[in-house]
Amino acid sequence: MKALLIFLALLFVDNPAPKPEKSKPKFEGSWKLLKYKYNLNDELSEVPEFMSYVKNVTPTHFSWCSYNPETGSIVGTGGGTYRYDQDHYIEKTNYWFPSGSGIPGTETSFEYSFKGKQWTIKGYIKSLALDPKTGEFTKIDSTYMMEVWQRLDNFTR
Repeated sequence: MKALLIFLALLFVDNPAPKPEKSKPKFEGSWKLLKYKYNLNDELSEVPEFMSYVKNVTPTHFSWCSYNPETGSIVGTGGGTYRYDQDHYIEKTNYWFPSGSGIPGTETSFEYSFKGKQWTIKGYIKSLALDPKTGEFTKIDSTYMMEVWQRLDNFTR
């Protein structure tokens, strides 16, 4: 009888199993561009002092802005949605400034890696052109891109 009472008591004790905490992707947050290259043959270049690139990644969207930190003038900006899997970070660009690049509407799949607070992405950016006869976009070019971003704990520049 004592064993039955213990069993019944344990049945009604509110002790749910702990749920595993969903880990957020490492690339969510704010980033500053440190190095880049936009050609397979080039070496990585450091971002010059007169330019600053910042990228923000939320659970569903990304945006970036390049600007002159001395004057505050915006040089370019873009953003859209993204998804990821174990090997690829995939951006779908919805807007881009300055316009005329043919990049809005494209989807770019990047290989990605992390080392400490640095995030490296590499892949091919596509440029599209609108066919006025069909209204469809066609790929006109692609450019290799590699970027190294540093996580920002406190935004300073």
